[in-house]
Amino acid sequence: MRKIVFYLSNRFILALAFVILFFIINYIYTSSILPSTSTKDTWFYSGLLLLLFSIIFVEPFYTSPKNIITNTIPLLISYVAIKSDFKDNSLWHFTFWFVFICFITALICLALQNQNESSESKINRIAERIRVIVSVVATGKVIYSLVFISIIFLYKNDLQTEFSEQYFFAMIILWAIVLAIDPKSLHSKFKMEFNKKDKNQIGSVFSIQSNNMYLIKLFEDKNDIQKFDLVRFKESSENKNNVINQGFVFDTYKLNSEKWAKVLCLDSCTDTDYKYTTNVVYKVKNELKIDNEEVDINSFVGVVVERSKIGIVKFEYSKKINDVQEGALLELQTQGKKVFYQIVGGLTQHEKLENKNESGFIVGEAIQLGVWNNESMSFEKFGWIPDINTPIFIAKTDGIPIEDVELPEFKLGIIPNTNLPSIINLNEAVSHHTAFLGITGSGKSFLTREIIKGLTDLHIKVICVDFTGEWKKSMPLISLNSENLNDFFKPECNDVGVVELPTISNTVRVIQSTEAFISAIFNKAKEEYEKDTPIKICLILEEAHTIIPEGNFLGVNDFESKAVVNKIGQVALQGRKYGVGLFVIAQRTANVSKTVLTQCNTIVCFQAFDETSFNFLGNYIGKDLVQALPNLKKYHAIVTGKAIKSNIPMIIDLERKELTK
Repeated sequence: MRKIVFYLSNRFILALAFVILFFIINYIYTSSILPSTSTKDTWFYSGLLLLLFSIIFVEPFYTSPKNIITNTIPLLISYVAIKSDFKDNSLWHFTFWFVFICFITALICLALQNQNESSESKINRIAERIRVIVSVVATGKVIYSLVFISIIFLYKNDLQTEFSEQYFFAMIILWAIVLAIDPKSLHSKFKMEFNKKDKNQIGSVFSIQSNNMYLIKLFEDKNDIQKFDLVRFKESSENKNNVINQGFVFDTYKLNSEKWAKVLCLDSCTDTDYKYTTNVVYKVKNELKIDNEEVDINSFVGVVVERSKIGIVKFEYSKKINDVQEGALLELQTQGKKVFYQIVGGLTQHEKLENKNESGFIVGEAIQLGVWNNESMSFEKFGWIPDINTPIFIAKTDGIPIEDVELPEFKLGIIPNTNLPSIINLNEAVSHHTAFLGITGSGKSFLTREIIKGLTDLHIKVICVDFTGEWKKSMPLISLNSENLNDFFKPECNDVGVVELPTISNTVRVIQSTEAFISAIFNKAKEEYEKDTPIKICLILEEAHTIIPEGNFLGVNDFESKAVVNKIGQVALQGRKYGVGLFVIAQRTANVSKTVLTQCNTIVCFQAFDETSFNFLGNYIGKDLVQALPNLKKYHAIVTGKAIKSNIPMIIDLERKELTK
């Protein structure tokens, strides 16, 4: 049975009480319940009733310049009409010109306001100051009190024969009682219910903002409604009979002293056990399901907002537990596909509500990784944009079976907080050259040493060019020179070679010895290739800025320095043909030869801070991901390039137990 509920507000009851009191006073002094209908009496009663109406029904909400203009225009016209009734024009002039000044000031305030400029602009700040002043001075309480006082003194002084002394003082007391009303305290409501009200009702549907986002006006007695409360409601639609929308409170805010909420609908259901009133929103306690699967509300992150693109989405962040960080994997459903995104940044913004109140919110940015293909163990790009207000969740990957990888594939790391791996093909990492870039201590050398184990299993000859001496301390290496180089290249030798430079600076001695050694390696590879017995060689350049410096950082004369740089540049350009590849390890791209770096088709970027690195790496990983480099955690990196499966730039977690010891 339909519930019939009548609400009688405090404001209405209070207004009714004063009207009855006025009738009683009028009867006592005039012997008539109803007031006189003469023209002069009408002005008097109008002033008092308008004062009562303004205090109880207008001022509790908002006094704007538009309200003031609406109130003052009829008063000005009325005062012009009754000017002849005033024998003492000073009272008329005071009231009339005060109301007129209020009208002009409100008009100026509206004329100055410029919606195309920010609230901090000079013209809007002036308009705001005027609005504050006029909204205080020209309230209904002030204006209609002047009307009442001027009319009552008109009766007292000019029409005393029609106006008793007792009636005069009774009206003054009634006016004072009306002024004593506090309009802001009149919010609660008396209820007269013929049937018991459903306690689960929290508000009514006001509008559909877009797609699955609804604007709800909350009932005044439902101030306990919070974000993420689960709700259901039946929408008024011919196509949705007996279909119940289900979702949760996405956000709450106050506007003009009223509480509103945005409700995000995730799915619909058919609930025949409960009678829902159309367009009334109900709070529920049971679980939320999509396609008969329970939704973990704690994993909800936000909704897609405007200015999203195919490759990157922007989303309004709203999470019950604030535990999201850069690099986190997100998922959303669109066109029947589960598409994964990775957070790369966020910024705070504000939204204006009816040009009055403002509420802040966070807009996150996430790059598209794509749809996960378990057969290829990689992401595949999805070719379109999700709809506005599409819900986004923290990705759950526990149910995805992940198989072990075998050489030449190597597991670099995982997407942070998931089990989804990032895989590199070691053959392609060598043949297409790879750069490991990042600040000291970020994990470059450790990761390289771990990859070396896979390279040797693939019978790739690994040679490290190192002046620090750290490589010999961390793994078994044999020192190479011109005498044992040929033995090192024999198939039965599975050792890792190291070339130890005599000094840490790019002096003539370093330049000459490095150039001679690289020439010997290159010539050997070329010789074996021409004999149809090719060998694969990986040349690792530790602290590459010392071996192949950029022209601006050369420490000796140009001729000597350019010799080794040109030789390694030749390896980078032609080495792939002869089986020679490079692993370039550097802290800053600014110090390393761009001729060599640009030949590296696979990039592993650790934390970095210098602008030169950002400009260079932006061409590889995109401008959005570059902004994430300074915020990368230790042992986290951005990977992309030819050798990386998926070939999509992404943030990965490289941390291993051995790495943190």
